Amino acid sequence: MLRFLLRENLLLTKKIIATERVRTMEDSGCSMSSIRNAPTINPLAADAEARPFWSVMIPTYNARADYLEETLRSVLTQDPGADAMQIEVVDDCSPDGMQVQLVHQIAGDRVAVHREPTNNGLAGIWNRCIERARGQWIHILHQDDIVLPGFYERLYSGIVCNPLVGMAFSRFAIIDATGHWSGLGPLESPAPGVLDGWLERVGTGLRLECPAAVVKRETYERLGGFSTELKSVLDIEMWVRVAAHTPVYYEPQILAGYRWHGQNESAIQQRSAVTMEEIAGVIDSWKHYLPENSRVQLEEQGRRYWADQSLILAQRFFSDGDLAACTNQLRAAKNLSNQDRYRSRRLRLEGKVLLHRVFGRRAMSVLRKLRRQILPY
Repeated sequence: MLRFLLRENLLLTKKIIATERVRTMEDSGCSMSSIRNAPTINPLAADAEARPFWSVMIPTYNARADYLEETLRSVLTQDPGADAMQIEVVDDCSPDGMQVQLVHQIAGDRVAVHREPTNNGLAGIWNRCIERARGQWIHILHQDDIVLPGFYERLYSGIVCNPLVGMAFSRFAIIDATGHWSGLGPLESPAPGVLDGWLERVGTGLRLECPAAVVKRETYERLGGFSTELKSVLDIEMWVRVAAHTPVYYEPQILAGYRWHGQNESAIQQRSAVTMEEIAGVIDSWKHYLPENSRVQLEEQGRRYWADQSLILAQRFFSDGDLAACTNQLRAAKNLSNQDRYRSRRLRLEGKVLLHRVFGRRAMSVLRKLRRQILPY
């Protein structure tokens, strides 16, 4: 009896704390009008069939068979059954056809397959996943990402104990084309729980990747779907939007794998710098979500973070001899922050690019010769 009372008291305390957080967010001046063209997500019909807790929605487009199989198996090994989890592959009208046979071979009838009649684009297919989801919580899991054992169980426990959260995520690993870990996502907290100061963190840097995050369907219904104006940072904009309006739960165990390889969309977009170009614009939109008393400081902090990332990428592309990609990133860095050391770093690298264009492979030896002439000692 004592154990039951203690547990009920703990749940009540967490609910009170979360309620206060929601009230604080509502009083902070976050304006729904600042959301960038967020499409409406309609609630399910009141007479809808019994709803599962989870909807695992897997958007695909020309999916690579081995990656898709790994994605599906990572979910199926944690499958709590059809009553608790909807699993569906949603194909965005792939010209090469769907991997229907592969899906049925792996999962039989357990995984539903839906094919869109026309291509929706990235935001469009993610929003179609949300619209087709019947579960209370939605996990959009990309065709080459994975979840690790315990992902759904651990997040379920955290969500049930913190009923006012509108989003939850775990720490994640970055995996390469062959599945080896090449990095880790940041540790937001050593203990699981509702995050403090999450909006300030997610609004000023890259903190999480899609496979690690689940969002309550009611959150999408309230805030809208992914912005159709964006091509690259639509997920980051969504995490900032959600953080401004609802508490977020975090699980520090590494329970998801974000695959980074040369053919995924993020890697392709690095060369064109579309991510950084979009970030420069979208910061102007989401700065209205940030606390008023620290808005200017946090906006500048975010710009400096992304300018630094852009300059790091520019240097890497220059070292690889990809001057076009390097130039794209330098232009994006200038738009993000053109002050102090960011400006000087950019100008130095722009000088190297110019020398390389004039002198080709001899550029660095010419630069060293000039340095010796200018600074002989």
